[in-house]
Amino acid sequence: MNPTLDLHGYKHHEVQNAVARFIEDWLGEGVFIDIITGHSEQMVKETVKVIQYYGLEYMTGLPEHSGKIRVVLYNDYH
Repeated sequence: MNPTLDLHGYKHHEVQNAVARFIEDWLGEGVFIDIITGHSEQMVKETVKVIQYYGLEYMTGLPEHSGKIRVVLYNDYH
């Protein structure tokens, strides 16, 4: 199971800091991480801003993972 951050219960203005801390916690660990955004477009936008800031690969819209963003932290991708 991948490390997962569930953003349910977070306010929009809290998302970027929460996502940045979560990414920092797992950088260099060679894993995929999952971030549950639900179906809020604003949550997705705020989350993707941080992921892109770190220059990380990510996937959205996976059929079995609706409302979730998978982030690639494997060194092979950098």
